[in-house]
Amino acid sequence: MTASVEEMIGKYVNAWNNHTLAEFKAAFGECWAADATYTDPNYDIAGLDAVAALAQVSLYMVPTRTFSVLTQPEHHHNVGRYNWQVHLPEGTKDGFDYFEFNSEFKITRIVSFF
Repeated sequence: MTASVEEMIGKYVNAWNNHTLAEFKAAFGECWAADATYTDPNYDIAGLDAVAALAQVSLYMVPTRTFSVLTQPEHHHNVGRYNWQVHLPEGTKDGFDYFEFNSEFKITRIVSFF
């Protein structure tokens, strides 16, 4: 069970660092509500299977990429934001996410900017 926003976001970002679809589903399942949505400039998806598949596609496109939390989340009233970083062969890129979460510390919505 997740006990804080910081732990929830840590689990979410670390979930992207897995390597198989089963690992992605298990990791996202710890921090992702069943009906959660993910939106970025290229995707608008909903559900655990969709976010796990997106992570799998991301890994296929850049097999050596890894993600990390850059700043601890700021949050209030079940909404928040944090900065993250992706480590790529050519260097690092920063992004930030707006998120919403429920009382069980599971993400219900992510809007990602990079």
